[in-house]
Amino acid sequence: MTGTPAGCCNWLSTKAKPSARANWPKPSTPACCTRWTVSRPNRQRAHGGLFYPEAGWVHPPALCQAQLQHPGIRLQTHSEVLSLRRADGLWQAWAGERLLASAPVLVLANAADVQRLQASALLPLKRIRGQITRLPVTSESSALRTVVCADGYVAPPRGGEHTLGASFDFDSDDLSPTTAEHQSNLGLLRDISADLAQRLHAEALQPDTLQGRAAFRCTSPDYLPIVGPLAEREAFEQAYAALRKDARQVPDIPCPWLEGLYINSGHGSRGLITAPLSGELIAAWVCGEPLPVPRAVAEACHPNRFVLRGVIRGGR
Repeated sequence: MTGTPAGCCNWLSTKAKPSARANWPKPSTPACCTRWTVSRPNRQRAHGGLFYPEAGWVHPPALCQAQLQHPGIRLQTHSEVLSLRRADGLWQAWAGERLLASAPVLVLANAADVQRLQASALLPLKRIRGQITRLPVTSESSALRTVVCADGYVAPPRGGEHTLGASFDFDSDDLSPTTAEHQSNLGLLRDISADLAQRLHAEALQPDTLQGRAAFRCTSPDYLPIVGPLAEREAFEQAYAALRKDARQVPDIPCPWLEGLYINSGHGSRGLITAPLSGELIAAWVCGEPLPVPRAVAEACHPNRFVLRGVIRGGR
């Protein structure tokens, strides 16, 4: 698909309670709003909302292609890492008996598939299926220049289509788009904006003829990302076993780190926002620089939080 890879504006519409909306800042009408957004705000925003004039949207494949132009990045396609080995101070990625790459620092950023590797196999990640629906642009909907968000979202037109989504399915492992979830997404569209649904002729659309795509979000039990250095799990449990008796003590024992091994996963449906910041956090750890987030935030996202809780509770 061709078209504009990104845009400058983002409108967040939400169904907050009136008491919560009373505390919102007074909305403004930025110059970059479209005529449709400005001239018919009440019909577009039945529930009120917040406008972020300096936010934006991006087409993920286009973003990835742009990042791949960096001279320090080398893409190796059609290669599946089946195991990791540590040799001579380097982490090695192997596909069977074929060495794919080696480096002193390795960051695992392959969503829930990190569980296929021994060092991160016990991290409590789960997959949540999501489906988007592609809607043909109409002469009335083409004026949309902002992303409209509530329980779902609608993106501005790109390549003659709007992207609508996304569903949440906690049980299915099938990535084939379904008519039922296209129907559900059309329901999201009506909840987001009845006016936009009318402009997109939603009532005339046949869900079984719509196109879309399904993929998995990767989330953790507390819905926070899992970001940071990895430790050897069994050695960690042994080193801090005393916490089972008294969780208030602070053992003066070095953590059994897997030197040079980091993880950046569990970003759910907000990965385009949280993953880059998490990359900065990992870079700071690797280089011994000040962290780009408060320490409490870094600790809340640390991979060790799960095994530590298990030790304190007396389980695994």
